[in-house]
Amino acid sequence: MKNKNHYQEAPEHYLLCYNTTCGKAKTCLHQLIACAGINKDAVVECVNPAVNEGENCTYYQQDHIVQMAYGMKQTFKKVLASDITSMRSTLITYFGNGSYYARRNGEKAITPAEQEYISSVFRDYGYAEGATFDSYKDEVEW
Repeated sequence: MKNKNHYQEAPEHYLLCYNTTCGKAKTCLHQLIACAGINKDAVVECVNPAVNEGENCTYYQQDHIVQMAYGMKQTFKKVLASDITSMRSTLITYFGNGSYYARRNGEKAITPAEQEYISSVFRDYGYAEGATFDSYKDEVEW
């Protein structure tokens, strides 16, 4: 287990797991956060071990660091003006209006899967290099 500071950034009310017999417990964020003792809430939401037996837990979340992207203000600089509106519309349809702008403005992290989707939209419009983002930071993918 990493040190407790590694888990201090867990989202508020993060789903916990107390199933210590799970084969994936040593690498699952839900289990690691529960065992780290950082959650001091009187009432918590947790995974019911009776519904997730074996190695195929649907709640498994691997504890690993990924490269999160922040901001898309520079992303459209090399895009033709005639493409911007429809590309932005595609992204807003996928993320939702508020979530798109939170990501665009750098207020919400863009996960690796989301980065790939955004890049695929750029490639669909003929921009072979995909999308670039304003900044990157290595973080836990909650």
